[in-house]
Amino acid sequence: MDRAYTDARAFGWSKQPIVEMLIPSTVDAGLAPPGRHVASLFCQQFAPVLPDGRDWDAEEDAAADTIIDTIEAVAPGFRASVLGRQVFSPKGLERRFGLVAGDIMHGNMSLDQLWSARPVLGHGAYRGPLGGLYMCGAGTHPGGGVSGAAGHNCAREVLADRGFLGRLLARRPAVR
Repeated sequence: MDRAYTDARAFGWSKQPIVEMLIPSTVDAGLAPPGRHVASLFCQQFAPVLPDGRDWDAEEDAAADTIIDTIEAVAPGFRASVLGRQVFSPKGLERRFGLVAGDIMHGNMSLDQLWSARPVLGHGAYRGPLGGLYMCGAGTHPGGGVSGAAGHNCAREVLADRGFLGRLLARRPAVR
């Protein structure tokens, strides 16, 4: 992981990225023609701005080739099985989905952006700067990923602020 991060800082993307591969067509055959599959290859080691004035629009295919090469090294024949692809660089993620700098975590997962400091110090308890404004999602604790924890935690704060949490907990049947 450290090498992937260091590569991304120096070069723009990792030369041997950590790849998360999902093949959703194994559980939903309707996603691809019979005998074919859809694969999603996800990597996080990409600089939002490339060094040396390079632009993601010109480089994203090279980065995607590196990802495919990484899979090919452990699954020979993978490259030959690819019939088409859709590539989203950090710039492409920002353009297509509005993710600033392509950041799916809505802010760095660094020490100054965790726990009570997420999204900013003073607003880490899911309450926003305006009364009645609550925040949840990847930009709040515990951060990115699809766990539902931020929504769960935020809902507890809303219920507590409205005086409902105690009543709901009191109605809960005893666990035996």
